[in-house]
Amino acid sequence: MSERTYTNIVDALVDQAKLRPNAIALTDADEELSYARLQAEVEAAASRLVTLGVRRQERVVVVGDNTWQWVVAYLAILRIGAMAVPMNNRLAPAQVSDLVALLEARFALADDVHVRLFEDCTGLRILSINGTAATPFGSVDSTNVALPDMPLATENAVISFTSGTTGTPKGAVIGHDALCKASQVYVDLIQADESTSTLIVAPLFHNTGFVDQLGTMLLCGGRADLLLRYRTQEAVAACRRRPTTFVTAVPSVLRMMMTDDGADAVYGPATDVFFGGSPMPAPWSLEMHERWPSLRLWHGYGLTEFTSCCTVLPAGLILTHGASIGYAAEGVELRLVGEDGQDVADGTVGEIWVAGDTRMGEYWRRPDATAEKLNGRWLRTGDLAERRERGLLYHVGRRDDVINRGGEKILPSFIEAVMAEVPSIAQAVVFAVPHPVLQNSVYAAVEPRPNMVVDVEAVREFLRRRLPSYAVPEGIIASTDLARTASGKLDRRAIRAGYLESQTQSK
Repeated sequence: MSERTYTNIVDALVDQAKLRPNAIALTDADEELSYARLQAEVEAAASRLVTLGVRRQERVVVVGDNTWQWVVAYLAILRIGAMAVPMNNRLAPAQVSDLVALLEARFALADDVHVRLFEDCTGLRILSINGTAATPFGSVDSTNVALPDMPLATENAVISFTSGTTGTPKGAVIGHDALCKASQVYVDLIQADESTSTLIVAPLFHNTGFVDQLGTMLLCGGRADLLLRYRTQEAVAACRRRPTTFVTAVPSVLRMMMTDDGADAVYGPATDVFFGGSPMPAPWSLEMHERWPSLRLWHGYGLTEFTSCCTVLPAGLILTHGASIGYAAEGVELRLVGEDGQDVADGTVGEIWVAGDTRMGEYWRRPDATAEKLNGRWLRTGDLAERRERGLLYHVGRRDDVINRGGEKILPSFIEAVMAEVPSIAQAVVFAVPHPVLQNSVYAAVEPRPNMVVDVEAVREFLRRRLPSYAVPEGIIASTDLARTASGKLDRRAIRAGYLESQTQSK
């Protein structure tokens, strides 16, 4: 492994190709790309982009499932100093059209399955990275094309759009240096080296995919295996075929793999499991520890605008303080700030503010939203937390999720944590429903655990014994088909919107 400190992820690829040319960098089903081949593919793709006339710092969209062609396209865009825009492949064509217009993009690289997303776009040249549904990217003649210098650390690398299925996503502008340092957090945390490997089950367009896993493997010289799209049995089969050491996903995905008959293929060879998005229910962590005692379990909290990781709960504290999001990650400054703009005392809820080298520069073409989010060097996360015993941080909700029910302020995360104790509930989200007198009523949606049924009345009775009467949800919806964000979490806003729409239609 190179001892260099990188400010450009493609520089890391070049070094790895020199140091370990025949080592496998990337796998995609039967396809295995060595570091030498991956670099050659990236250089060739970069030459084609130059031939097409892609300019430095121009925005280039890349969209598709998890394939080696997606990785090559993404790295090629970075190589020539353009700005890669990993786009959510679940968006509707109208949403894609709006984002392309915002970006003033002239080029999009897509797999055949997702070319259709651009049907509402005008003035956009679409190139197919793995087929013939549009102009094949590989057919662009780039003979004798000179590549530009490597991008500088201070140049913009990526525009990463915030996740969510409702509203207009905002594009966080991330620099090359920030991109490298965000991945370096994981290299240092798990002490990754050339023997480290990971299966990318999250969509590559998500920070977990292109920062936490792909970027980390390029920096340490490890191996990244690609899963086209998440299916539990396919993930287990992939791990059985190529055992991996670094597993990362949201708790619900980890749980689905834990309950599969082939779980030992996933967790047996692993040394580290990293999860975020929500705490791991204590019974799940305990079961994982008992079945695979050598595993180190890490809980992280992060967000797109900070290029991912902000805090980490050390592995040794998962069983005793598993609900905590831990301490500020290496290189991160963190404050808890009250409504008066001052730091709050321990045991008092405040908004998480973070500062560090991985912070975004701005929201693309959204100075209003940027001004709301940034305060000098500080990023206002919108997340609420409090500092408790041992200085540990506990996430308690979103500033804009607080429910006001007749003057009582209710944190959804508090109710959700209690609901997580119900054996039949895998995940829960709590949301507000307008009330003519109280302003808001409390409602919840729950996802059953595999092969279990949620008894709604029994859940309400359980909650009555554990919560103040005003915090017990007036309605509980149980479903296996709840809306999710791109990262796999239940989407509170989409679920709420769907419920309100269903109530309107039933009147």
